[in-house]
Amino acid sequence: MIGRLVAVFSLLFCLAAGALGAERAAEISLVPWPASVEPQGGSFTLDRETQIVYDGGDARVSAVAHYFGELIENTRGLRPAIVQGSAEKAPKRSVVFTLGGAAGNGPEAYQLDVTSKAALVTAADPRGLFNGAVTLWQLASLQSTAAQEVRIPGIRINDQPRMRWRGLMLDSANQYQSVAFIKRYIDFMALHKLNVLHWHLVDERAWRLQIPKYPKLTGGLSSYSADDVRQVVEHAAARNVMVVPGLEMPGHATAAVTAYPSLRAADSPGASTNLYNVEEETFAFFDAVIAHLASLFPAEYIHIGAGDVSKDQWKQSSGVQARMRELGIVNEVRLQRYFFERISELTKKQRRRIVGWDVIFGGGVPTDSVIMTARGLDGALGAVASGYEVIVSSSNLLSFDRPQSGALNERSTSGDVLSLGDVYRFDPAPAALSAQDRGRLIGVQANVWNSADGNEEAIELMTFPRAAALAEIGWTPSAELRWPDFQPRMVAMMGRYSRLGLRYSDAAFRATAFKRGEAGGRIAIELAKQVPLGEIRYTINGTEPTAKSAVYRDVFEVPRATLIKAAVFYNGEPLSRTTDIDVNLDIAGGSM
Repeated sequence: MIGRLVAVFSLLFCLAAGALGAERAAEISLVPWPASVEPQGGSFTLDRETQIVYDGGDARVSAVAHYFGELIENTRGLRPAIVQGSAEKAPKRSVVFTLGGAAGNGPEAYQLDVTSKAALVTAADPRGLFNGAVTLWQLASLQSTAAQEVRIPGIRINDQPRMRWRGLMLDSANQYQSVAFIKRYIDFMALHKLNVLHWHLVDERAWRLQIPKYPKLTGGLSSYSADDVRQVVEHAAARNVMVVPGLEMPGHATAAVTAYPSLRAADSPGASTNLYNVEEETFAFFDAVIAHLASLFPAEYIHIGAGDVSKDQWKQSSGVQARMRELGIVNEVRLQRYFFERISELTKKQRRRIVGWDVIFGGGVPTDSVIMTARGLDGALGAVASGYEVIVSSSNLLSFDRPQSGALNERSTSGDVLSLGDVYRFDPAPAALSAQDRGRLIGVQANVWNSADGNEEAIELMTFPRAAALAEIGWTPSAELRWPDFQPRMVAMMGRYSRLGLRYSDAAFRATAFKRGEAGGRIAIELAKQVPLGEIRYTINGTEPTAKSAVYRDVFEVPRATLIKAAVFYNGEPLSRTTDIDVNLDIAGGSM
């Protein structure tokens, strides 16, 4: 299905006149779209005789070359030889990876030059080479079937990211995932040039990271050992992904204070509390935790959570109130500031920086902390004006636990529909802001919150393809963001997903149905789709729709005892699975 669609894209490229015009999405299906793309005619042929050459003896460059080779083998069935050599002496029709060039565009920048003679990837840093390898692989995998040879269009790309933090938050606290799954998840992040995994390890119900000094924290639940973490971190580093550990404080502490009651902000063991107290024992606890995190995670950041929580438990605790008087702290807002100041000292001791949600902005953290706003730009601008670096997120527009369509079978844990288009149209750094303010908006992150009854497949379905839209708004210059162009490029991306076995939602490309009235035993039905791409074809006799079935044009009426089958077709091929609408059963709500 998808494979035949991308074959059409290849033909369109071959017919292109050379200038990159409005048809760019069909000619070069890259996600995220690069900063600068210049077609230069001709094509490069990759086959079994091609050599992948890595220039010099740097093991990191060799690793990139082997990574590219593995991607080509997994998606196109080719495994070219990988050899050490030099760009100057590489055989004709080689793929060459070499370190060189100016570092002024940042460590993730790269240049890609594809001609009939060679495909050359150059960068000042191995991270840039990695990104160039991903781009070259995408050019080589426009079609997602095995082949004896692959033609890559002649092209020159100069590329660098718009934002340096392009992240996904994976909630492993509320729902444990295997190490194998997390490594797989990181693999798919890397194919989108997403470079930060915010690994949420602690929440109200569970503490998932083993801390040697406090063995009761995990409470017998599935948890991650030091060896597990090292495996994840090492794998992520090889995929140009930084892993940032995520805790929660001063609230969402039920798991910790249940295991160690002396940390509780309550006067008696039986009292309900999910807040830490502010005794020295509590800060000694966090000293040990943060030191252990620093020994496992090389990232310079530690996410402390700090979602907004009620401070009533502090008010009601005679022990906390006595400690406030001892410290000369006049109210609970100032007490929160004191708490964050102490945590900041502990992270600085380990040469780490705090990242936290909006509430820490008013909580006294130093200006070298990073504010992650759950309120989109509304929460970002005040922190930016105060000199903080800010990562833009949104509980409304970047929470991937929200459903992707109104279909009844869409899995979600909360909230209204968050479509692929909604994510793409979210701008984390509008051009209307001053250059100084935009410079402090360092990143964008979507969050994959989970419920305890979820599973690993559901996480992939929640994440993809919306992560592709996230990747583009975090990487591509704002002037180059074009929703109509993104849609056909996603068709090719879904072909890559299928070849690699990634489980993804087709909600954006699937037909949905709505009841628009009823009279005389007949129901008025409207069919719709999120993405303008393609056309809806349908049947009312229970047969599967084909490219020759009726095209939906407007609301139509059917008897109540009707089975409608609808699918979206593009260039004669279905973009998604068929939607079945049993009018008798599915008519209860406004949508089906």
